[in-house]
Amino acid sequence: MKTKRVIISLMVLCCAMAVKAQNDVAIATLQHGNNVSVFKGPSALASALAAASEQGGDVITLSQGTFNASPVSKPVSIYGAGFEEDATAGTFKTIISGSLDIGIANATCSGIHLEGLYLNNDVYLGTTDYESNTILTDLTVVKTYVRNQIMINANTDNIFFDQCILANGFFSSPSTGINYKASNLYLKNCYLYGSLRNFQFSDNYITLENCIFNTSANGNIFKDTNCPITMIASIYMNNYGAFPPAGSDLRYCLGNQGEIITKSKNPGYETCYCTEDSPWTGVFTDGDNATYSPTRTYELQQPTVWVDANGKEIGIRGGNGWSRIPSTPAVKNLQLGVNGSSLNVTYDAETRN
Repeated sequence: MKTKRVIISLMVLCCAMAVKAQNDVAIATLQHGNNVSVFKGPSALASALAAASEQGGDVITLSQGTFNASPVSKPVSIYGAGFEEDATAGTFKTIISGSLDIGIANATCSGIHLEGLYLNNDVYLGTTDYESNTILTDLTVVKTYVRNQIMINANTDNIFFDQCILANGFFSSPSTGINYKASNLYLKNCYLYGSLRNFQFSDNYITLENCIFNTSANGNIFKDTNCPITMIASIYMNNYGAFPPAGSDLRYCLGNQGEIITKSKNPGYETCYCTEDSPWTGVFTDGDNATYSPTRTYELQQPTVWVDANGKEIGIRGGNGWSRIPSTPAVKNLQLGVNGSSLNVTYDAETRN
C-alpha cells in the first residue's frame, strides 16, 4: 500500500509540474486514496481543503506559485515545492499568501502535516478568534518558512517544528487575557528569530533542540514567559542579558554570557559552553552574525569542541541535520508531449530525505 501511494504521489507531482509548466498557473492536487482531483489558480488550496475528507488521510500537493491562505481545519498533509528557489537542489517556492489559521474555534483539530511552504503572514495555531475551548494537537511543520509571527490561540499538545525558519517570534495569546497551554511544543533544528513570549503557565513544556535562537541585540528573548525551557545542543546569544526562566534546563548549549547559563538555575548548565565575546563573534565560519540567508551554512568554527552528549556538533547542522529540501520526490528530465487531447509526461524521479 505504501509503494502504491508513493507511485500515485509521483504521478500527482509530475502532473502538477506539467500543468504549471504549460500554463504558469498555481496547481493544487488532492489525493484521496487512489482518487486524484486537480484545482487551479490562487484559490486552489482552498478548493482542495474544502474537498478533503473530514476523516483524515488525504494529501494535498502544491506546485510552485502563490496560493491564497485558507483555514486548515481537517487532518490533512500539505506538501509544497519548498520555501526557496534553488536550481541545484531542485526546489521552488510555494507561497501561502495571507494569515493562516490552523484549527477550529471552540473545537478540537488534530493530525495536520505542513511541509515545504513559505508562509508570508501571521500563523495562528488555533484561529484568529480568542476562544478558550479551542484545541490543536499533533501538528507537524517541516522545512517551512514563517515570515511573520506564530501565535498560539489554542490549547496545544504535540506541536513539532522541524528544520523551519521562524523569522518573527513565537507567541502565546499575545492580544488577549486568555492564556493557552502549550503542552509539548518542540522545535528541532530550527532557526528562530525573535522572542519566545507570553507562555504564562508554569506547566507548559517547551523544548528547543539543535536550534539557533537569535534576536535583536537588546531584545528580551523570554519576555513574559514563566515556564521552564529545555534547550539542548542549541546556540543562544544576546546582549540584553535575558535569562531563561527559573528551572530551565540548558545542556550542551553555546552562549556568550556565562550568567545567562548559570542564572537559569538549570541542572545541566555545567555542560554548556561560553564564548564570553560579543554575540556571534567567532561562532560561525561564514560570518560574525546569525542573520538568516539562503547561502548560510552555519558551520561552527569549533565543531569538534562544541558538541552534544553524543559528540555531534551543536546547532542546526547537528541532531537530525539541516536541509531546505522538502521530502516530496525530486523530478528531473521532465518532458511533455501533446498527442491530440492527451498530455504525455515522462520523467525521472529521485526520492529525497
